[in-house]
Amino acid sequence: MILRFLLLLCLILIGCNESKDQLQSVGQSNTIMVGSDRDAEDAVVENRDSLLKDVPPQFRSKRLKYNSLADMNKNPKLRLGMQTGFVFVDKETRRLLPGAKIEYYNSTPDMAYLVSTGKLDGFINDEPVIRYVALGVPNLAYIHAGFEPLSIVVAFPMNPTGKALRDEMNEFIERLRAEGTLDALDSLWLGNDEAKKVVEFPKAMPGKRTLKMGTSAISAPFEYIKDGKVVGYEMDLMARFCKEYGYGLELNDVPFESLLLGLETNTYDFVASTLSDMPSISEHFYESNAIYVSECVMAVQAFGENSKPEITLHPDEVFEKLNHAGKKIGVGSGSVFDRISKEHFPKADVQYFNAYIDMANHVKAGKLDAMIMDEPVARLFLSSVKGISAVEEKLDEADYAFAFAKTEQGEKLNAQMAEFIEKNIKKGLKTDLEKVWFGSDESLKQIDLSNLEAKNGTIRLGTNTENPPFAYIKDNAVVGYDIDWVVRFCEAYGYGLQIVDMKFESVMSSLVSGQVDIVVGGMTVTEERKEMVLFSPPVFDGGTVVVVKTPEAGDDAAAIDSLGFFDSLKLSFEKTFVRESRWKLVVNGIGVTIFISILSAVFGTILGFLICLMRLSRNKVADAIAITYIRILQGTPMVVLLMILFYVVFARTGLDGVWVAIIGFGMNFGAYVSEMMRTGIEAVDRGQMEAALALGYTKPRAFFKIVVPQAARHFLPVYQGEFISLVKMTSVVGYIAIHDLTKASDIIRSRTYEAFFPLVTTAIIYFIIAWVLTRALTAIQKRIDPRNRRKRIEF
Repeated sequence: MILRFLLLLCLILIGCNESKDQLQSVGQSNTIMVGSDRDAEDAVVENRDSLLKDVPPQFRSKRLKYNSLADMNKNPKLRLGMQTGFVFVDKETRRLLPGAKIEYYNSTPDMAYLVSTGKLDGFINDEPVIRYVALGVPNLAYIHAGFEPLSIVVAFPMNPTGKALRDEMNEFIERLRAEGTLDALDSLWLGNDEAKKVVEFPKAMPGKRTLKMGTSAISAPFEYIKDGKVVGYEMDLMARFCKEYGYGLELNDVPFESLLLGLETNTYDFVASTLSDMPSISEHFYESNAIYVSECVMAVQAFGENSKPEITLHPDEVFEKLNHAGKKIGVGSGSVFDRISKEHFPKADVQYFNAYIDMANHVKAGKLDAMIMDEPVARLFLSSVKGISAVEEKLDEADYAFAFAKTEQGEKLNAQMAEFIEKNIKKGLKTDLEKVWFGSDESLKQIDLSNLEAKNGTIRLGTNTENPPFAYIKDNAVVGYDIDWVVRFCEAYGYGLQIVDMKFESVMSSLVSGQVDIVVGGMTVTEERKEMVLFSPPVFDGGTVVVVKTPEAGDDAAAIDSLGFFDSLKLSFEKTFVRESRWKLVVNGIGVTIFISILSAVFGTILGFLICLMRLSRNKVADAIAITYIRILQGTPMVVLLMILFYVVFARTGLDGVWVAIIGFGMNFGAYVSEMMRTGIEAVDRGQMEAALALGYTKPRAFFKIVVPQAARHFLPVYQGEFISLVKMTSVVGYIAIHDLTKASDIIRSRTYEAFFPLVTTAIIYFIIAWVLTRALTAIQKRIDPRNRRKRIEF
């Protein structure tokens, strides 16, 4: 027993010693593990630095969509933007990123916006250019692209004059480099002091000539447009050169791809436009010394520390989900999107809308699964509407052109337009206009009609002004890419121009019926339309895209800005009324609405009275004609009646749409008023007429003096309600190209992309108009009431 106890005690002691050794071992092990954690942390930091080696230090606090070209090469659907005319960069990009799809653009800001919103994966340009753009675009950064640093130079024609000018330029550049002036210019044009960023182009000194300089003002900070003038690092340097040597300087801002052609044909004395020193230039032109040394970098999307990257919408996945029963897709009324939707999504239901903003709100609210729109229109639309995005892949490729009627006059105009388009595309006009209307400089987006002289007649142009950038209203004038083309055409061929704004679904009808001579505004060329009208050569090539709710965008409430309610209301008021003087649109719309309402009521009242007399006559033929008229007008929708009158009955008379509306509403109003009057007259006791005749009144005098005043007491309350209905019904006159109050609201919504404020404001204005007119009619009603007249006599 004792032996067993001693043995057990020894085993316990041995176990304790082993446990102590194990604990010491664990302690040693823990010490080693702590050391390993430090090494691992250092390794993570070192690995992170290695992963971010292509990311400049100023962007390492942000999360980038891509940290290197190697990351970009992993994306099988990589989409890159490329500046048109950047041949060397294009070639190198294809070498470094062979699987990328390259899309060409004429504007760096456009590419910057598309990259910052995730609609492009990147684009390559000079480091100062992208650095400057990134100052104003928070979601834009850049990574090193592995290009060798390039020298930016000025190019001269390869002739004695060009050589002499090159030598003067080199002397000037080296002197400024030694003085530190080039560094000072760098600090100025890449700095934040906008007040100092001004360039004055000198005039020639006596005995000196004016130099013609070619540039393309699309590459800030080297050359860009500010306050309507071309400025920038290179422009400042060239202006200083000319001033010092006594030259005048004439600026020619042209598409980048046409600069060297102009230099080769001696159109320009030199070209300064962020030109890189490369064999394709040095073999054909004299080059100056480097005015700037820069590397090419890749612009990529950047995210804040707590932000989520925009989720990519994969076309195949989105398209597959849409092609199911119960899915709803919105399209514009009268557009080709109906056919496109049925071709690609035959199982989905198509719903029709008159405004993109209405479709967008339905998509954001989940009432629509998608909407279809033109890709060029979507570029601008989506930049102002949050919570929706376009799917990367186009549904269809499309050409946009101008439409003419299949008449002798239409064939003549189409032939002239075809000649004009083909000639000016060769001159680079298409590129120039795209740069203006698809660019971001609003100061350039102006059209002057004052130079048009109607030597050969006036062209009536039909369009819908809710399709920027093709046709829209800015500063109370119709502008846009298509409008600019037509204005230039009219100026070249001696035509005046009258622009008729109408709903999109009405433009083709107006052309076929002869109301207008030409239709523009993002008109897609289709085989079906070719059967009806003639098309000019295409002036733009694009396509259609599907727009869906941005994944994980959340409800609209989550997208509301941090602005308070009253601040938000103030901003909406400013956008709706103050900006671009849009209040003028509203005032003009109110005037048109009241004018049509009052004249329609006057015409309808007179017409209704005549029809009432025909109903009261004993002539059965007259009674039958009146009854037929009343039944037809009461059974015809007002919109249909207006369109029949405008596009059929008065199609070739040239009668203004306002007068057509007055006739249409007057005819409709008269049908209802006639029955009101008849009911009121029949309510007057027959003895009233007999008594008047017994007193010596003639029948007409008795009718107008005795019967009508008493009848008015019966039908005026109903007449008053019908008149207010007439005022509200005038809201459909936009179908026949009239700018009434509702049309003004639609135009404003198409520019501000706000649904709530313009609509509520319009409703309030209609209420005020109706209230004022109701008060006026009530006053008239009281004044003609015999009982009130009796009270006034007694008093």
